[in-house]
Amino acid sequence: MLYIQSDLKRTDFVHPLVCALQRVLTAPVSVQALDFPLGPELLATPTQFEVSKVADRFIERTASEGNAPSFKYLLIPFDLKVEAWNWRYAFSTSFGDAATSYHVGVVSTARIFAGNRGLKSPWDDEITATRAYKLILKSIVNVSGYRNAGGCILKTPLSLEELDQKSSEFCPDDRAALVAAGILKDNEEQNGPDCTTVRQRSLPAPLVTARRMLDDWLATPR
Repeated sequence: MLYIQSDLKRTDFVHPLVCALQRVLTAPVSVQALDFPLGPELLATPTQFEVSKVADRFIERTASEGNAPSFKYLLIPFDLKVEAWNWRYAFSTSFGDAATSYHVGVVSTARIFAGNRGLKSPWDDEITATRAYKLILKSIVNVSGYRNAGGCILKTPLSLEELDQKSSEFCPDDRAALVAAGILKDNEEQNGPDCTTVRQRSLPAPLVTARRMLDDWLATPR
């Protein structure tokens, strides 16, 4: 279940994201808007929200929706901070495990949006969707209780460059275990002419790198 927080206005990436998730997950994927104001009491810094505070409120707000096995993801446009970690920011953070009644994640689009500075290209939505896809799939696998060495798509990215460089695919052993556990489909399924596989949607690495470098250049004060 993907929840689009009320302040997230750029949502063109959501459709390709849902298409990609539907092709690989056995569970159905749904999307809904959520009127979910984030107040100053949830801030960790003047510009970053403390993700655990946001998650606690999100868990409480959506407790009556879905069912116990549901995986719920809140997509917000604001930067995230994890006060317990000595990191400058967090792309996303997961909460819950096989023993909890909740399985949730909070995903920030603040740093994964391609074309975040106004110069939009035809590939921006695909780049953003692929980044979110990698983060959400890794989270689903971790929250479900599966643990491994963290290779391929399950590798933890510490920068946007690392997120772009890591694979959109599962390592063969991980994929086989997750198919056997009923989390992934044995084969990706075509859901419609405009829903393609991540592998087919993946753009050439030089193009993604050029887009990222341009965004970084536009974000640098002059």
